[in-house]
Amino acid sequence: MDDMYEQFRILVVEDDPRSLDELEQALSGPGHEITTCQELECALTLAEGQAFDLVMTDLHTGGRGELSLLAKVKSNNPVTEVVIITGSSSVERAVEAMKRGALHYLTKPYSEEEVRLLVERVKEKRIVREELEELRSYVRTRRGPGLIGKSPQIQELKRLIVRVAPLDCTVLITGETGTGKELVSRMIHENSKRADKRQFAINCGSLSEELLCNELFGHEREAFTGAQRTTKGIFESLDGGTVLLDEIGEMPMSAQVQLLRVLQEKKVVRVGGTEEIPVDVRILAATNRRLGNEVAAGRFREDLYYRLNVFTMSIPPLRERADDIPLFCNYFLESYAKDYGKPVKRLSSEVLDLLFNYPFPGNVRELKNVIERAVILSDGEIIERSHLPARLRGQNTACLSEGEILLSLSELEERHIRLVLEKTDGNKSRAAQILGIDRTSLWRKMKRMGLADGAVRNGVA
Repeated sequence: MDDMYEQFRILVVEDDPRSLDELEQALSGPGHEITTCQELECALTLAEGQAFDLVMTDLHTGGRGELSLLAKVKSNNPVTEVVIITGSSSVERAVEAMKRGALHYLTKPYSEEEVRLLVERVKEKRIVREELEELRSYVRTRRGPGLIGKSPQIQELKRLIVRVAPLDCTVLITGETGTGKELVSRMIHENSKRADKRQFAINCGSLSEELLCNELFGHEREAFTGAQRTTKGIFESLDGGTVLLDEIGEMPMSAQVQLLRVLQEKKVVRVGGTEEIPVDVRILAATNRRLGNEVAAGRFREDLYYRLNVFTMSIPPLRERADDIPLFCNYFLESYAKDYGKPVKRLSSEVLDLLFNYPFPGNVRELKNVIERAVILSDGEIIERSHLPARLRGQNTACLSEGEILLSLSELEERHIRLVLEKTDGNKSRAAQILGIDRTSLWRKMKRMGLADGAVRNGVA
């Protein structure tokens, strides 16, 4: 996640030089700017004049000095996170600090891994905060990328949208059902020179061949029984606007022929007519099918495929960007809590783990429905396991083969993680690479499973 930040500013307050060096080493990382001091007065001065992302302070000052530092930090920058470092004798003061706005406290002795996980937690909170602000801005202005996600795939997709939106070319948007293809098309339109005109989406698989042609191209009077007057189609009516042809892979062959004329000549011929009518529309197409396979099977015209495939955008499924799940959850929680007047504010750690490990065949649309259902069922501030559908609560089992023991998905995952760790001799970085997750996510799973480093290296796990 470090490559997502140009700068992550940390202030460390620790009066013991050795502890200060150890903490500074644990906090070091790409993009991290670490400022250290050993005196409370120095920390107060720094907190007044600078904004930090994270402040880590030891309860070394005596009295209640750490509370004044906490107040100063929060006054200067309310979103700065403060972590208290304490010994066992000062836990009560650390708890009081948390009640006043501190994020967490670490009890000595703490591990380097604990510190790094805390940094990741602060970064995740910053991602969520920035993402929500971006989404609110998008809602206010109806401009700018509105995709949720900070994963590399989504960042690249946003860059592509910014580049292609003003160019007025045809764009083919691919992705599984529920990934957000219509949202991407809307973002392209709203960042284009046609933004002040209408956009219209039509599902090519939801209408019969006759109705689809009639809707897209219009018809002449008496073109068929009941056609009492000439009617313009979508391409003709949306002059200057944008048309999204959703599920283009299901478009009948006869409509494909006429669509090719629109793309090549910028003209339509109404059903029952002979006159070519100029049209000015931008065409975007979306599909969850592999159009190349459809062409090979003879179900899609090759010439139309190449006309549509001028510029392709592929939206990754949610299971390939699981680190974006907390962003979606926070956004949907905030939205539905407001809609239904519920006090819910967050997910329990157990629920978040279940969501991380679920493959989401319905992608973002399915997650959205899951969160809406959970908000409706909840009465408190936290979404619990009982608020989730049965398929996410781990009630389903997976069968390896006939006659073998039935294992749950979590058991299968634990067995596979143990195997990968054993094969990599406990090397978490290499294991995470093989598993297709980041090192922090692997550490979370190992911690939940109670896997000890020593046991893994010795092949016992």
